Amino acid sequence: MGLLDDLVGSLRNNNGSGQGNQLQQLMAIWNWVQEQGGVEVLLQKFQQGGLGQVLNTWIGSGNNQPVNSGEIQNALGQDQLQSLADKLGTDVNGASGTLAALLPQVIDKLSPQGHIDTSSTQDLGAMVDGLFKR
Repeated sequence: MGLLDDLVGSLRNNNGSGQGNQLQQLMAIWNWVQEQGGVEVLLQKFQQGGLGQVLNTWIGSGNNQPVNSGEIQNALGQDQLQSLADKLGTDVNGASGTLAALLPQVIDKLSPQGHIDTSSTQDLGAMVDGLFKR
């Protein structure tokens, strides 16, 4: 499965959670991102929220600069994060913490050439959807 395997492997190496939980979180985040208008809209919100430089490290070929849950909350707002929190079964702090942990890796994997590959975002959605419809 390529991209999805890379994501799950990367997530497992960095946070030690079980693969099933990671896939559930990834699916919830993916659905939420689509509700926000897609990856491109989410990235615009990050830029408008003052996280443009951080975002550039995720898209670029160097190391990913970390982001904390407070920065995520400031960039995206409580209402949008509450929607994600509901999907993840947590509160806004938990949702922003999960995004802070997972989103840099997801964006990094979606931008291997230094820009977001929109065909990869569609492939990721299809792969994640397919896994949960089995």
